[in-house]
Amino acid sequence: MTGTGFRPPVVLRGRYLELRPLERADAAGLAEAGSDPEVWRFLRIGPGHPPTTGEMATFIDELLAMQEKGELLAFAMVLRSSGALVGIVRFLDIDRPNRAVELGTWIDSRYWRTPLNAESKLLMLGYAFEEEQVHRVQLKTDERNVRSQRAIERLGAVPEGRLREAHLVRGNFFRTSLYYSILAGEWPAVKQHLEERLARPWEGAPSAPTGAES
Repeated sequence: MTGTGFRPPVVLRGRYLELRPLERADAAGLAEAGSDPEVWRFLRIGPGHPPTTGEMATFIDELLAMQEKGELLAFAMVLRSSGALVGIVRFLDIDRPNRAVELGTWIDSRYWRTPLNAESKLLMLGYAFEEEQVHRVQLKTDERNVRSQRAIERLGAVPEGRLREAHLVRGNFFRTSLYYSILAGEWPAVKQHLEERLARPWEGAPSAPTGAES
């Protein structure tokens, strides 16, 4: 095992993205990335609406407080071509004794159905399985969020079932969550699948500025 035990600092780099430690100074950029109400529609976390910079700073503070306790590890998603902030991805529900963890993500809606989600998952899953040596990675989503379900299924995660009306969320609504997982023995096939997806050209990909690293 060469990981940190899911404790900062950790930096993960791909072709399009750098996942670096989340910090309070990211508030303005992430508020811009979360300016579409659809980003927050089904999320249990965050303000539930396009946040002001102050609201995003408060949200980041909450995540960092949980990180300080060892409960999660949060990353800012940064476009390598421009340095723009495009979302947050995090390890949560970290169960070190049982070598299990959950992934959570939100991303700027302008980058839905682009390679960014696949690359962020490739980086995060690779770190979890290859560096932290976990046995199980869990993902979950609101049963109303069909877009998210399809995105998780495209990763190759295995559906496990639903937890019915277990969380009271905004609007006094009891949310039912759909659960998926990837096990260590399934990771090589999932990794190959994600790498093959990412090998395809991204038409309309943001261009790198002159002199940027490849």
